[in-house]
Amino acid sequence: MDLGHNGAKYYLIEPGYFMKNVSIPLILLIVLTTMARADINMADLEVMLKGGGLTGEIHGSVSDAKLFVMTYRNPNNFFENVQMPLTSDSADIMATLSQTKRHQYYTVKGEFITNKAPIKHIKISSLQLAKDYNSELDKMPYHYRGDLNDLYNKTEFIGRVHALGEDGKMLVMEYVDRIIPVFVTEESSQVLVKSLYRGDLVKLKFKVRAEPEAPTHLSLASAQALPAGEKPIELLESLVKSHGSPISKVGSLIRFSKSPQINTNIYALLVEDVGGTTIQYTLTNFASPDLFKKIREKLEKFWDDNSSTAENDRNKLVNRKLVVHAKGTSNMVDAGQANPQILIDSLDDITVEVVK
Repeated sequence: MDLGHNGAKYYLIEPGYFMKNVSIPLILLIVLTTMARADINMADLEVMLKGGGLTGEIHGSVSDAKLFVMTYRNPNNFFENVQMPLTSDSADIMATLSQTKRHQYYTVKGEFITNKAPIKHIKISSLQLAKDYNSELDKMPYHYRGDLNDLYNKTEFIGRVHALGEDGKMLVMEYVDRIIPVFVTEESSQVLVKSLYRGDLVKLKFKVRAEPEAPTHLSLASAQALPAGEKPIELLESLVKSHGSPISKVGSLIRFSKSPQINTNIYALLVEDVGGTTIQYTLTNFASPDLFKKIREKLEKFWDDNSSTAENDRNKLVNRKLVVHAKGTSNMVDAGQANPQILIDSLDDITVEVVK
């Protein structure tokens, strides 16, 4: 088993790692494992869907792409969860879904769709807001840079892995700042996908699927249909390869604000790739809660003093006027880890440049 800093396996809860009502010193000592749905019985969820309703948290909501995803967590174990795309035959329900926000809780009724997808999709017959959530992101509109229509004129692109699972049959990619599900049907490609980590940079060859009409889905190209020497998917940058090694990165300061899952602001730096994709490195220290507190305080001071130049960056805030230089140890211990981490050994290992 791949172990993290000082022999313990640490896993970053999306996008931070502090659960509500858990003290910082205690949570830093917890040995965490992969988030999975091991004890979530999908048949039980369908009974709830067809009965009193299933309550879950909105993970993602992109109205123009008709992409809506809900997370259901095991009430007895935060780390066991399952994510399910949402759709409906009702125009009114689709209109309501288009107004949903990340971290809101909804109670939905309906049924699972029978299709070829490796994960369960829910067709909703009714939904009701169970718990609202207001974020500072609400005050800043976000405009997507990626255009899904461009994919119809492409046969390949380079992007970051957003999610994966189901023994390599499920792959979700980031195309610029868009999230796109990809069907992986050939066993040889499934083997490679199964070995990837969230955030890995890959080149994939694809075709746009005719169904569903929305949201846009891709099919990974067939290896047999490609010229000799070409592959449907190629790994360009492996995040786990640098695990445990010295690392130095420069990027814009970003903040994951307090949410239902984290009880403090979490800071990271954003590296923007030439092709338009991005990757964020969380800045932390597991061995010393005191140092981690000082890291947050140092970065928060720069943030507060320059908050007027902060921008909405989809699910986080970014301030491109604050350029962070950070060095430490690379930490990437789990394929589903929300972000790679830089384990900082000294407060002096982080400097911030204010761009005028």
